[in-house]
Amino acid sequence: MKSLTTSKDLKELYEKDFYMWVYENLRLLKEGKYDLVDWDNLLEEIEDMGISERKSLRSYIEVILEHMYKLDNLLPYSRYDTDMFKEGGRGWRKSIRSASIEVDVIVQDNPSLLQQLEDITRDAWKIARKEIANFIKSLEEDGIIDSKTKRELLRNIPEELPYTMEEIAGRITELTEDENNAFAQYIRKHKKGQKPGKP
Repeated sequence: MKSLTTSKDLKELYEKDFYMWVYENLRLLKEGKYDLVDWDNLLEEIEDMGISERKSLRSYIEVILEHMYKLDNLLPYSRYDTDMFKEGGRGWRKSIRSASIEVDVIVQDNPSLLQQLEDITRDAWKIARKEIANFIKSLEEDGIIDSKTKRELLRNIPEELPYTMEEIAGRITELTEDENNAFAQYIRKHKKGQKPGKP
């Protein structure tokens, strides 16, 4: 394989063969040929990597919050014989367990994200409440609830995150039997850092 010798060559390669672009930049960095590195695209990719990990974490937390809320507020509609409600919300519980595993993996690989967990969780709720609203609307469309019930359920969705970090950690611990989940870690770290006298 012919090595690329100019930064312009690398910029063109970025659009044509990303895999090769990565290893050419890596080779140049190892050889100390910093003037040939495609810095513009490299810095952009590094920034995108961080954003991507945060988005992935937010996405899994959104699933946890959405299904926690459904279990707490929509399970009474289990009297309707529909797949979504069968077996006492078993599918929602399973999704919480699966998502919490992914959250733990991301935090283990990126421990600095643990410091942002509360902010990310608040952001995740903004998405979760929209998914919950869409779900409630689908209940009416499927004839499971009437329009009056739909409006009431939609009004009841809180604007702000309805769970504390302790409550989320407790629910995950209950479902996974894992007392070292990411939310539990966050709480321990947070309380450890509190000054004496604080609750």
